[in-house]
Amino acid sequence: MSFCTSTVSTSAMFNTALQGTFEVFHSIQPLRHIYTIFTKSSPQVTVLYCFWLYFAGSFTFDIVHYLLHQCSKSSFKILRSLGYLHQVHHFYFNSRLKFNEKYHWQNTCLELPLELACQICGAWLGWLIAHTVGFTEEEYPIWDLFVFLVVVQSVRVLVVIVENGHDSHHISYEPMVPKDNRWFLVGPQYHALHHVDPNAYIGSTIRLFDWILGTGSSLRSRRITMTGSSGAFGQAMRNQLIAEGAKSIQELKFRTDWTYDDYQSVVPILINTDILILAHGSNSDDSLKANCESMIELIEIFKQNRKAKSANDMLLPEVWYVGSEAELHPLWGSPTMQSYSRSKRAFVPYARHLYSDPSLLYRHIVPSSFNSSMGSAIVSAEWAARVAMWWIKRGARYVPVTYTGLAYINYFKFRFGKD
Repeated sequence: MSFCTSTVSTSAMFNTALQGTFEVFHSIQPLRHIYTIFTKSSPQVTVLYCFWLYFAGSFTFDIVHYLLHQCSKSSFKILRSLGYLHQVHHFYFNSRLKFNEKYHWQNTCLELPLELACQICGAWLGWLIAHTVGFTEEEYPIWDLFVFLVVVQSVRVLVVIVENGHDSHHISYEPMVPKDNRWFLVGPQYHALHHVDPNAYIGSTIRLFDWILGTGSSLRSRRITMTGSSGAFGQAMRNQLIAEGAKSIQELKFRTDWTYDDYQSVVPILINTDILILAHGSNSDDSLKANCESMIELIEIFKQNRKAKSANDMLLPEVWYVGSEAELHPLWGSPTMQSYSRSKRAFVPYARHLYSDPSLLYRHIVPSSFNSSMGSAIVSAEWAARVAMWWIKRGARYVPVTYTGLAYINYFKFRFGKD
């Protein structure tokens, strides 16, 4: 009986305290108004609408951000002057990811108000769209939530000003920018990449803009080394890289620069390589050596010997491997094709390890069959290379190049399968 009495007493005290808390909350007029805003409609609708307004503002800034970068490269002085409004931000936090206090006040007086204005205008456009499609003030507090977001964004900018522009998105990394494992949201690593290469990684909060324009990777200043560049896919990929403005493309030729028993000649080349593309392969008796063992050997030499071209080279080295949908489907066909499939599967456990390796960025390209010396197919190597580059420009690390759909299914086996 005493236990029951104690329990009831404790419960009553808790309810009294809770009621008192709500009374205090409602007695504070601003908090009471905020409470009314967030409880006018269902929590799910309120949260989704807040995200909608925030991302509308962010995406608007991304558009203006991109246009200002284009203006800064214009031959017209008036456009360059417009571009300077944002360019001062890159002077303040430069490509070496260091703050230059010389541009502190310009960043404070030009860039931060510009960013806030874009966020507010974008959020207002988001409100206008919501209002147009039928979200009314009688049912949803859409205008109140817009005002609330404006206040929050204004306070955020004031905090950044007080902190001299040193916010969570502007971090000085060295010697290189770490890998960012996010796929949709923008983290400090991703934004740091934009400061290293202002022509890419435009997204400020989400990566949607980079997905649309294909600005989610950086190739223009990279030194590239390829194997299999004389093959159908290698030639087509080389043309794509040239079109994207790759700084240099070095070929590693089998039997000339390396053999299965001798890799010494590749060391001086790989020392000066930023992106290693492994596009060679075989479906003959040496398929295991060609498609797996030699790949691992070349990658390990690259990891152990590669050096940055300068102290300002902040981008991680990359490895691109051209796999196959044979990684997924059963070992059907002739003994030769079965051997080819086994060799491709044999590389997958090592590829999974590379995918999570913090010291480099690994891209796993999985094409369907295409026309080549290894066999005929319904698509060309040029098509395969274009599709692969389309994905890579949007930041993809697993690159499905498929007309069968198998490469999409293979993603789950590749990422979550057991070694």
